Amino acid sequence: MKTTAGIIFSNIHDSELPELTKLRTIGSVPIAARYRLIDFPLSSMTNANIQEIGIICKTKYHSLLGHVGAGKPWDLARKNGGVSIISPFVDAGSGPLYANRLEALQNSLNFVNRLTADYIVLSDSDLLVNIDYNDILKAHEESGAEITAVYKKTEFKETLYVHNVEFIVDKETGEIKKSAVHNELKGKLNHSLNIYVINKQTLMDMINTSLVFGYKSFSKELFPAFLKRVKVMAYEYEGYVCDVVSLQQYWNANMDLLNKTVRDEIFNRPELPVYTLTNDSDPTVYADTAKISNSLISDGCEIAGTVENSIISRGVRIDEGVVIKNSIIQADSIIETGASLNYIVTDKNVVVRKSKEIAGAKGLPFFIPVNTII
Repeated sequence: MKTTAGIIFSNIHDSELPELTKLRTIGSVPIAARYRLIDFPLSSMTNANIQEIGIICKTKYHSLLGHVGAGKPWDLARKNGGVSIISPFVDAGSGPLYANRLEALQNSLNFVNRLTADYIVLSDSDLLVNIDYNDILKAHEESGAEITAVYKKTEFKETLYVHNVEFIVDKETGEIKKSAVHNELKGKLNHSLNIYVINKQTLMDMINTSLVFGYKSFSKELFPAFLKRVKVMAYEYEGYVCDVVSLQQYWNANMDLLNKTVRDEIFNRPELPVYTLTNDSDPTVYADTAKISNSLISDGCEIAGTVENSIISRGVRIDEGVVIKNSIIQADSIIETGASLNYIVTDKNVVVRKSKEIAGAKGLPFFIPVNTII
């Protein structure tokens, strides 16, 4: 039986969400009241019986280390295999920090070389998605491909200015014939999800080739070069996915989870559970004055005000007379009596004083940084 290992990039998209990655990697950005973005690729790999996973880090990964730890929530605390944190340096204690996905892979060459798996799954940490890697691995093996790349047919009604890859797929064979790199997401396209299944030896060849020829970009140089050298198949994912590539997309991803259909697809699939680090908080206390509608609220909160269409993380205190709408409130924040928040995204440990009124707008949420007192 073929075996599979995984590699997760934890920092690649930090620059696209600077508000929430100032002190953390995008992989450790909180989402859905009690999860982190890295929980989704980690859980998908675990659900596909991938038992050896490397997480490539660069900077600001203290929060990520505290969350992932030895990987126990994902059953990765193992004597053999398990989860490994891959240093951001070419050699321990020296060398430059990597600047992109390809340099991150080059820096992980020794880790890849030590793997005994036949296939390696590469994934980023910026997607809200619960995807069955078993289906992708099966399609990869049955096709005889050396690389399988996952995409979703998506129509972007509003332009998102972010680096992305589009696949040109042969309708008859399912092979990827060309790839195009854009600086914006616009219109209808076969949008790459940056999830790849690659034969181990092929990945080794790709990394070594990039070093020999001095390639600087995975998507602009290395991947197109290998489209001409090996069989590269496309795998179309048809389920829900949200790219967290901006503060607005982060807000969208959280708000999508208030839709039961989306929430069920992400979290209520017994065959594809989503794991996270548990926090044994006390149950949330709701005062008689509390009014809650269409919201996700974590444990350990004290709520006496009104919460509508919002996401409330652990340990948040919402006093009587407070009105919170269309907002995301991160852990351990305090919203004092009479305050009003609408279209707000806070980081953790935010305090909003009595009777303050703060509002963003639909399509333009207002962000409050960590430890801010307003």
